[in-house]
Amino acid sequence: MQTKKIVVASIFLLLMITLGIVFRPLPPATPDNTLRTQGTIEQVLETQNKNVVFKLKDDDRFYYIQDDLEKERSFRELQRELSGKPVEIYYVKHWTAVDPLRVKHVTKVHLNKLTLYSSN
Repeated sequence: MQTKKIVVASIFLLLMITLGIVFRPLPPATPDNTLRTQGTIEQVLETQNKNVVFKLKDDDRFYYIQDDLEKERSFRELQRELSGKPVEIYYVKHWTAVDPLRVKHVTKVHLNKLTLYSSN
């Protein structure tokens, strides 16, 4: 009976640790933990929550912006203006168990040396 309680408690503890690692919060962006990538926007996607996702050509990752880029612009305007344009995207270097989904949280987007989005 005592062994059964130890096994159940151990499994519960491992489950809680795993969930803590998977759903840990994103650290604030600093120069030390921010990575930069460059590419041409292949697609601009909109999520159900009205957030924006970029897909770059020849890149298997998705770059996710949790805020609207500019509240004054419609999503269709963003698609039209950004599709096919070269951009620099900065994202936080942060590993979680869901990284195989290849979704990166964007902190800054530059379009022709102009800051299009910044989370700071």
